[in-house]
Amino acid sequence: MKELLHLFVPNNCVSCNAALGLSVEIVCRRCQASFDSLATPSMADQLVRSILERHHDLRPGPVELSALYRFHRNDALQNVIHAMKYQGVYRAASWFGYQLAVRFGEQLGAAGIDVIVPVPLHALKTVERTYNQSTFIARALGRELGLQVMPGFLKRTRYTASQTGLSAAERHRNVEGAFSVQSGYIPSHVLLVDDVLTTGSTVTEAMRTLMSAGVRHVSLAIVAVAATG
Repeated sequence: MKELLHLFVPNNCVSCNAALGLSVEIVCRRCQASFDSLATPSMADQLVRSILERHHDLRPGPVELSALYRFHRNDALQNVIHAMKYQGVYRAASWFGYQLAVRFGEQLGAAGIDVIVPVPLHALKTVERTYNQSTFIARALGRELGLQVMPGFLKRTRYTASQTGLSAAERHRNVEGAFSVQSGYIPSHVLLVDDVLTTGSTVTEAMRTLMSAGVRHVSLAIVAVAATG
């Protein structure tokens, strides 16, 4: 059946369009090899932690701060992220979620996480993009880790302009007060999931909103950190 389907729906690399045959991958080996991987969990933790401290004076404490890659302007990874965010390539989001589970599953599984929460889009932006890529990343990660995903727990209450092209100060103002938490059950430890971290304004505001609502610990799982973060 898969071979028959492939005749009608060719499987090509999301970045360079090279034919992938019947591979379950969405990115060819050549493009994957070019990704600037954060080789160890400690390297990822140190990079994310330094960005949050430098730009926002946020010191998350003893939680897991995970990221797969650094991305650079116009590289193969940015092509995949762009396709995921703006072209509705939801397979890329699920693939990244699986990669997060493979790389960080042991650490995240032992961290005492209660639920996974994706960084939300405003309802209007979800309509514009057709889906929230962070939700698809979170669901794939949740399936692999056996953790509940709560897409509606954190809400985006204000429509915000794209962060692309804004300075660090402008990014902070753009998302300030943009989130709220639904009433009811408040988990102790949340794993917050997003696709890209640049200066960390969005995840910082989301983390502070969660902790203000009573969440004690917020860990992070990020696909890629901007090389200029």
